[in-house]
Amino acid sequence: MTDFAVHTLDQAETDPEREPVRLDVQEVVRGFSKALRTHLLYEGSGPALERFVDTLRGKMASLWDRSDEVTIRVDEHDLLWEGASVYHAEERGEDLAFLLYKDGVRELSFHPGFEAEELGAFLELLARIHRLRQDEEDLLTLLWEHDWLYFRYKYVDPLNEGVQVPVSSGAPPPKAPPPAEEPDLVSSVSREDFQETLYFLDEGEMRRLTAELKLEMERDLWTQLLNALFDRLQDGAAQRQAQLVSILSDILPTLLGAGKLESASYVLGELVGVATGGTVLAPPVIRGLRALFDQLARPETVAELVRVVEEAGDSVSEEALGRLFGFFPPEALGPLLHAGEAAASPAVRRSVLGAAERLGAAHQEHLVRLLADADASTVSGAARLVGRLRVVTAAPEVARLLQRPEAGLRLVAVEALQELRSPSASGALEGALDDADREVRVAAARALASLRYAPARAKLEAAIESKRLREADLTERIAFFEAYGGLAGADGVAILDRVLNGKSWLGRRETGEMRACAALGLGRIQVPAAEKALQAAAADPDPVVRSAVGRALRAVKT
Repeated sequence: MTDFAVHTLDQAETDPEREPVRLDVQEVVRGFSKALRTHLLYEGSGPALERFVDTLRGKMASLWDRSDEVTIRVDEHDLLWEGASVYHAEERGEDLAFLLYKDGVRELSFHPGFEAEELGAFLELLARIHRLRQDEEDLLTLLWEHDWLYFRYKYVDPLNEGVQVPVSSGAPPPKAPPPAEEPDLVSSVSREDFQETLYFLDEGEMRRLTAELKLEMERDLWTQLLNALFDRLQDGAAQRQAQLVSILSDILPTLLGAGKLESASYVLGELVGVATGGTVLAPPVIRGLRALFDQLARPETVAELVRVVEEAGDSVSEEALGRLFGFFPPEALGPLLHAGEAAASPAVRRSVLGAAERLGAAHQEHLVRLLADADASTVSGAARLVGRLRVVTAAPEVARLLQRPEAGLRLVAVEALQELRSPSASGALEGALDDADREVRVAAARALASLRYAPARAKLEAAIESKRLREADLTERIAFFEAYGGLAGADGVAILDRVLNGKSWLGRRETGEMRACAALGLGRIQVPAAEKALQAAAADPDPVVRSAVGRALRAVKT
C-alpha cells in the first residue's frame, strides 16, 4: 500500500522515557545500513551476509516487545524517529538516508512480521538501486512493484518538490528572439592542437609522468593500509586496539572472498606477531583475536574459501594457499578434511589435505576424535590421515569404522588399518574378510597378505573351501587364494594341490577358474612341493589353467 503526502520533518527531542526505545530503533536502522553494505560486498549471498541479516532480524523481533509500529522519517542525510536522529552519515556514498531521500521517499513504517517475511526483499531492493543506471527504474518504482504486507512508505515527487508553479496573467507570452547564427564548430580535436600551448609537456616530462602513473597504479594499497592498521594496533590504547581488531575481523572475510590470499596471510601473520611479540593487549582485545582465528575454523568459512580458490583456478598458487592454511587453528581440521575430500580441483585437494595433515600431525588427539564424527567424508579423511601418520594408538577407533553402514568408509578403514601395521589393526582386518561388500573383502585379503598376518590363515582356508567363494567373482577368488598361499606356506600346498589337480570320487574336477586361482596361490609358496604340484598341471587342456600355471611357475623359480 502507498500513501501520497509531503511531510515537514520536526526536530523535537525524544521523551526521556522513550530513550530505550529510541536506542533499539537506532540499532535496527544502523543494522539496515550494515546489512546493505554487506549485501553489496558479497553480491547478495555469503555467510557474512546471513549473519548480519539474522542479527538484524533478531533485533527487530525484540523491538516489537516495546512498540507495535516503527515509523521513520527521511531527511536528506538523517533518518528520524519521533523527531530524534537515529541515523546520520557524513559520506554520501554510504548514506542510507540520501539513498531514500533522493528518490522522494519521506517516511517508512515497519510492522511486526516484516523481519520474517519482507526483510530480505527490502535489502535486495536497496542493493539493486546501487546497480541501476540513471535511465533505469528508480526506488519508488521498485517499491511500488512489490506487494508489501508489513511495510508502508510515503513519498513526494522529487522533481516537483519545492517548485513554485507560476500563475498566468492572461497576457500573451513575449516572442522569442530569432536564433543567432551558430559559429562553425571544429569536428575533432587532436593532440597537435595543444602542441604550442603554454603548459604542454615535453617528451622527457611525458616519460616521467608515465612512469609515475605506472608506479601509482602498481602500488600495493592493501599492504600500506594494513601496515597503518597494525602500527596503530601496537601503539594504541585498549579501546582503539579493540576497534582495530574488529575492523580486521571485517577485512579478513573480504580478502578471502576476493581471493587475495597473500594479503589474508599477511594479516594473519601480523596478528600472530602482535599476539606473541610482547605487545600488551587488554583481555577484550585478546578475545577479539581468538574470535578472529576461530572464524577460520567454521565449516562455512573453509567451504567458501575452497569454492573461491577453485573458481580462481591457476591464478591462485598452491604455495599461497598452503601458507594461508598454515594459520588455521586445530578446530579447522574437520572442515578441512571435509572440504578436501569434496574438492574437485586436484591442486586444491592437495593443498587442503596437506594443511589438514600438518594440523593432524601437530594435534593427533584432535584427529583421533574426528574418527567418531557423523560426517562420512570427514571420517574418511581422518582415517586416511591416521594411516599416513601411523597413529598406532588409533587402531581401535579405526577398527570400529568397519561397523559403519557406508561401504566406502569401511574400505578406507581397511586401507588405514593396513598402513598402521599393528597386531590389533591386523586382527581387525581378519574380521573384514566376511564384510558384506565385495571391495572391502578383497582389500582385506590383500592387506592381510601384505602384512603376512599368519593368524588369518585359518579363516582364509575356510573361505577357500566354502561355497561362497566358488560363487564369487574372479578378482575376489584370486585375492583369497594368493593371500592363503602367502600366509600358509608349505602347509598350504596340500589343499591348493587338491584344488588344482585333485578329482572327486566321481572323477570331477573343480572349475577352470578355481583351479587357476589355486595355481596362483601355489605361486606364492617358494618350496619344491609347490613347484611339483604346478608341474603336474603344466600341460592341462584348459588354457586358463595352463596360463595361470605358467605364471605361477615363473614366480616360484624367481
